[in-house]
Amino acid sequence: MNKKLIFLIVSFLYMVTATAQPLLIPYPRSIEMREGYFALTAKTGIINLSDKNNARLLKHYIEEDININLHEQRGDNNIFLITNRKLKESLGAEGYRMNISTDSIVIEGAENAGVFYGIQTLRQLAAQNRLAIPCMEIFDKPEYEWRDFMLDEARHFKGKVVVKQLLEEMAYLKMNKFHWHLTDDQGWRIEIEKYPRLTQIGAYRDSTQIGGWNSTLYDVNIHGGYYTQEDIREIVDFAAERHIEIVPEIEMPGHTSAAIAAYPELGSLKTPPTVATYFNPTWGVFNVADERVIQFIQDVFDEIFDLFPSRYIHIGGDEVHPESWEANSDISRFMKEKNLDNYSEVQMLFTNRVASLIHGKGRTMIGWNDIMGKNIHEWADSDNESAHALAPYAVVQFWKGDTALIAEALKQGHRVINSSHRDTYLDYNHTKIPLEKAYDFSPFPKGMDRKYKPLLLGSGCQMWSEWIPRIEDMQRQVFPRIAAYAESGWTIENKKNFTRFSTSLSQILIPRWKQKNIAWHKESTPQAE
Repeated sequence: MNKKLIFLIVSFLYMVTATAQPLLIPYPRSIEMREGYFALTAKTGIINLSDKNNARLLKHYIEEDININLHEQRGDNNIFLITNRKLKESLGAEGYRMNISTDSIVIEGAENAGVFYGIQTLRQLAAQNRLAIPCMEIFDKPEYEWRDFMLDEARHFKGKVVVKQLLEEMAYLKMNKFHWHLTDDQGWRIEIEKYPRLTQIGAYRDSTQIGGWNSTLYDVNIHGGYYTQEDIREIVDFAAERHIEIVPEIEMPGHTSAAIAAYPELGSLKTPPTVATYFNPTWGVFNVADERVIQFIQDVFDEIFDLFPSRYIHIGGDEVHPESWEANSDISRFMKEKNLDNYSEVQMLFTNRVASLIHGKGRTMIGWNDIMGKNIHEWADSDNESAHALAPYAVVQFWKGDTALIAEALKQGHRVINSSHRDTYLDYNHTKIPLEKAYDFSPFPKGMDRKYKPLLLGSGCQMWSEWIPRIEDMQRQVFPRIAAYAESGWTIENKKNFTRFSTSLSQILIPRWKQKNIAWHKESTPQAE
C-alpha cells in the first residue's frame, strides 16, 4: 500500500474518530484529547526502555489484533515503552501515563505492570481506530489493587488451553489476580508428588449429579483430570508475563472428600467418603485433632509454595459441617484439652495454625469469611460461634452474610476482598445478576466508613462450575459480566457510566470475542447483534 493511499485512509478515519472520546474498558482516570493523529503502520518502531517482555507482547498483540507487524527498532514513528521509577508516587505500581502525538506514542509506568496496562489501552485504541489513533494524553491507575477472577475446576476440569484463554482476556481487561479453586469434594486437580493418590484417586469420580441441587439424577460418565506440576509452572509463567498473580485455593478443613478418599486416615469419619458425585457439601472434613493431618498440610504446602510464587494462599475454610466432628473421639478429646466450647472454635484454632504456617513461609492466608467464626449459614447452630479471634494477618474474602461482617473484619484490622455472592457469582443466571447489576457493584459497600477503605483490597468474581460442565456454557456465564467487574475494580466510581460501558462493550469486546470464538450471553448485549 503506497503512502498516499495510507494518508487518505487515516485522514478519513481521523475525521470520523478524532472528536469523540475513545471507547475503553476499563475506563481511565483521565483523558485529554488533542489535535492530530498517530498513523500506526508496519514502519512504526518500538523503542523499549522497559521490560523486554512488554515489547515482545506489544509486537505480538498488534500483529494479532490488527495484522500489523511492528519491529523493535526506530521507525518512521515510534512507540516508546518506558519504566520510570520516579512515577511511583503519582501512578503507584500499576498506573501508566500515555502521550499520543503525531510522531510518537509514549507509555510510561513506575513499574513494568503499569507499562503493560498502558499497552492494553493502546490495543483497544488501535482496535477501534486501526491506522489512525487520535492524539491524546491518558493518566490512569487502578482504584483497587485486587481485581480477581476465580475459576472452579474441582467440580468440572477445564484444562490449560481454556485457562490460558481466560488469562488473556483478564489481561486485556487489566485484571491481576487469578483465583484458582483446585480442590474440593468432587475432585483434586493438582499433582502433589509426595501424595500420588491425590490425583490417582482424588482426581476422578465415577458419575456426576445433574439437574440441580435436589436432583437424584446422575450421568454415567467418569469425570476427571488434573494439572501436572509441569502444567502448573507453564500456566504460572504465562500469567506472570501478563502481570497476573495466580492464587491457588486448597480447601480445608471441609470440602475435602477427594483428599480423604485418597488418604482415608485424614478424615473424621470411620467410613471414609468417596470422591463426591453430588454437589452439596459432603462429609469430607479433616480430622484436625490428628497430627497426620497437619503434616499432610505442611507437605502439600511445601510443594504449593514451590509451584506458586504468589504472596497469597487461599484455604477456602467455608461450609464446614460439624457432623463429621461430633462422632469423632479425637475431636472430643481435643476440645477438652484446648478448652474449646464449640466446633467453630475447633475450626478457628485449626485456621490460625494454618495461617501461622503460611505466614512463617512469608506468605499470607486468605479464606472465605466463614473463617471469622461467625454464624453465616442457615444450617448452623445459632450458638456455634467462636469467641477466639482470627489471626490478624489473615485476609478475609467476604461471600456470604450481612455486609456488617465486612465492617467488622475491617474494624479488626483485616484486609478484605468483597466477593458477595449476591453480586459477583458468575454461575448465577443473567436474570439474577444482569449485566447492569454486575456493573453497579462497588467493592467498597455503600455507607461504610471511608476510613476503612485502605484495608478493602478489592473484589473478585467467581465462576463456580457445579452445573456448568461445558466450556461454551461457562463462557456465556463469564462474558460479558467479567468486563463489568473489571471496570468496577479499576475505574474510579465517578467515572463509571453504564451507557458508555455498553457502547464500548459492543464496539470493542464483542468483535474481539467473535474473532476468538468466545461465546457470550447475547441477551445482555443487544447492541452487539
